[in-house]
Parts: sequence; structure tokens; C-alpha cells
Amino acid sequence: MKIQDKMKQDWDRRAQVDPYYWVAATQEADLQSYESSAQTDCEGFLKYFLGGNWDESLAKDKFKDQALLDLGCGIGRMTAPLANYFQRSVGVDVSEQMILKAKELHQSITNAEFICNSGTDLSMLADGSIDIACSYSVLAHLPADVTEAYFLEIGRILKTAGFFRYQFWVGPQEKHPQDQDSLSIHVYSEAQLKNLHEQAGLEIIHREEIDYFDPILELKPLWITAKKIQNPQATKVVNREIDQVRSSDDEVMLEYDLLLYLAMKHQERDEIVEAERVLSEAIQFEPNRPEAYLHWTSIRLSMDDLIGTVKILEELSSRCPKSIDGWLYLAQVYQAQSLPFKALNCLRTCDELLKKEYKALLVSQKDLSIEAFQEKESRILNMDAHRKTLLKEAQNDSLKIRKQNKR
Repeated sequence: MKIQDKMKQDWDRRAQVDPYYWVAATQEADLQSYESSAQTDCEGFLKYFLGGNWDESLAKDKFKDQALLDLGCGIGRMTAPLANYFQRSVGVDVSEQMILKAKELHQSITNAEFICNSGTDLSMLADGSIDIACSYSVLAHLPADVTEAYFLEIGRILKTAGFFRYQFWVGPQEKHPQDQDSLSIHVYSEAQLKNLHEQAGLEIIHREEIDYFDPILELKPLWITAKKIQNPQATKVVNREIDQVRSSDDEVMLEYDLLLYLAMKHQERDEIVEAERVLSEAIQFEPNRPEAYLHWTSIRLSMDDLIGTVKILEELSSRCPKSIDGWLYLAQVYQAQSLPFKALNCLRTCDELLKKEYKALLVSQKDLSIEAFQEKESRILNMDAHRKTLLKEAQNDSLKIRKQNKR
């Protein structure tokens, strides 16, 4: 598989789950925040060209004869509202699913175009055909060689003295995920940033921090504005085969965790059908992690659906046989269904797993802080206390059944 094919596959899959969420990824994860973030980001994009202050009438006059490119447009979150100010607003994205949805949502906007590209070039756009290029929360998620190719393409399609304004992550130390990752964030060094622009014939004329601090990267992203001063020094064709079709572990974990977050937000709004749909997608995407099963279990239990809960937990025990929480839940549900013998079997498995986990904890104790050890130990002891309570109930009920059968 080639890298551009994997990127298409990845973003089509994400679009099918929830294109609004994957395009905006706001903390609220709802339609209202999607729309408000679009307005905020469009104004943030244009304000630089308006002297730093938002003035709608000035924006409509200033850009009325200009052509805009929105690179990585998704479903047109910024392409569509920016069309209010530009003569031509072109959105380009690697995902066919995103582009189809964009066309459906914005079919009434006659000066907006949506194009599905290869994922690595802008061959559908002529040299010097764009006045301003925009890219928000896109380039930093792309493999480094794809980002380099896009910079060269931006340099090609911009008019001389045209502008490229985009969101990027720059830090004291570069950080690059595996080269087939289409989701994790890349952090570029100042030297790499300079090289990207020089090759593309671009010159940085302004940079500003965006008011968001990433606690993991310990950085704020930047709005960077560059101006085309000459044609690119070269072209770059990205057409490489990737070593593994499967996403990297870090990419899988990030996408899975973001799906869990989306499901949680749906549940908070009592959108249970949507929450369960997203959890089903999470399980299909990564069936060997227990969190989505356990989250779904809690939903089904809150609805007193023991049959549905058992189905989920039995799949969990098959896929993730080392999940102690899964076995405890299953024992609890079997007990509620008056199936104490099945509950006892689950609790025996729990006992074996807890002993192994505690033994492993003792082995690793020297590498842990006192607080970390105590936290892990407390969790194991609490699960064992729960197991013992269930065990006593199941033993009593099984004894009653044996006595009844002897009569």
C-alpha cells in the first residue's frame, strides 16, 4: 500500500464515524461548537490581512477578486464561510467521504469548489492561480515528506506575492511520529521550518501563538503567514510504499481514545444511540482493547439490559481475556441472571489474573514511586474485595441450587 492510499483509507474511515468531529475535534464535540469554531478560525485567519482587527465589510471588499485554497478542507468547515469573502474558494481533501459530504452541505454556495486529491499534490490547480492559501490543523498531522511536498505545491500554485497562512507546531525539539501516521502531531524545529519555506520560495512574514496549550507537547500551535517571493526550487513526488498497512500503535491508541471521548460526550448529552454507535466503531477499529466494551457495558447496565450486557462482555472476555474488569462485570451480570455457576467460573479466572497482576506489581515495585505503587496496589485490592463479595453470593446461590436439585 502507498502512503496516499493509507491516508485516504484513514480519513474515509474517520469521516464515516463523524465528519464534524474529526474536522473540528472541539472539546464539546457537538454541532454548535463545530460551527462556532469555524467562525472563530475564519476570523483568525483573515484578521492578519485586515490589520489585526475583524471587519466584515472590509474583508468582503479586500478579497472580492481573489482566489482562496483551503488545503485539507474536510467537509468545508472553513472553505464555505470563507467563500463569503473570496471570488473563488477551493477546498481540497484526501478523503472522498469528506468531499462528498462537503458538496452535499454547501451545494448552494456557487463560488465554492470541493476537490478530492491524491493526498500528496495539488495537480488540479494551475501555476500561479491562487492568491491566498489556508491550512488549519492539517499539515502537522501529515507525514513529513507529504508536508514537504505540499509546501512545494503551495509555492507553485500561489501567485507571486501571494500568501500562505497556516497552523503549525514549532518547538525547540522536533518530534515526528512514524512515517505512515496520519493523525499524530508533528513538531518541527526552527531549522526545518526555515528549510520548508526556502525550498518552496516562501518567506515567513508573521507568526502568532494560538490560544491553546497542549499539555502533552507543552506547546501552543502557531498561525504562520508566509509570502511567495520566488518560484519553488524543486518539485517533490511522494509515492512511497509503506512497510505496514496497519497503523502504528501510537496512531491506533490516539484514534481509539478520541473515539471513546466522542462516545462519552454523546452519553453526557443522553444521545445513547449515537454513543453506542461510536463505541461499536471503536471496537471494530481496535477489538483487542477493553475500554469500549466496558463503556458500552455501563450504558447497557444503566438500561437494565442484562442480555445485551452479557453479549458485550462475552465478546470482551473472548477478545481481551486478561481484562479483570471484564470478568468481574460478567460475573456480576451472571449472578443477576441467577446463573451462579457461570459467575463462579468468571470469578476463578479473576482470582488467577489478580494474583498474576499483584505478583507482577511486586516485581516492578523498585521501578515505581511509592505513590504509583500504592495506587496500583489499592486498585488490585479493591477489585479483589469486589471479587470476594461476588464469590460469597455465587457460592450461596449455587449451594441453594444443589440442595434443590437433590430434593
